[in-house]
Amino acid sequence: MDILEHLTTEHRKAEALMAQLADSEEGPTREQTLEELREALTTHMAVEERFLYPIVKQAIGEESENEAETEHGLARDGLRKLDELVSEPGFGAAVAMLQAGIGHHVEEEEHEIFPKLRDKASDELRGLDPEALEAQVKASGKGETRDELYEKAKEADIEGRSQMNKDELAEAVAGSES
Repeated sequence: MDILEHLTTEHRKAEALMAQLADSEEGPTREQTLEELREALTTHMAVEERFLYPIVKQAIGEESENEAETEHGLARDGLRKLDELVSEPGFGAAVAMLQAGIGHHVEEEEHEIFPKLRDKASDELRGLDPEALEAQVKASGKGETRDELYEKAKEADIEGRSQMNKDELAEAVAGSES
């Protein structure tokens, strides 16, 4: 399976998990499903940000890459809101918001970005083994992904962090540490 087919399969998995959450009742099953969604999305986004989005930037343009990274930031915000509301009223509304945002992101990736990548960067895509990339992301730990930079920016109370791409976050975090 090539990288784009793999990512598309993961999109379906995330959609199924969000549907389960939307229909869930408060309790351990909801919490376990949320953890599964968080883990799946965190790995998925890290693979895209680290390996696919540099190709997007080169082949399609910086605007597409920046928009995709911004949408990942919003997904992370949505996951944090689900954590806050997992046993509170409003959980269903938070799931609906996350579903809408991720739905928009998936639509753009699958119908705009992925076809353009197949046309303009097929050689680069051929070199991306999805299983190896996921293993690399999981083994690398913290410090390299946009997610980690975002958390550092959050701790430093950097304004506009959810709208920043990985490079902007790295620069903002480095500036706050000096």
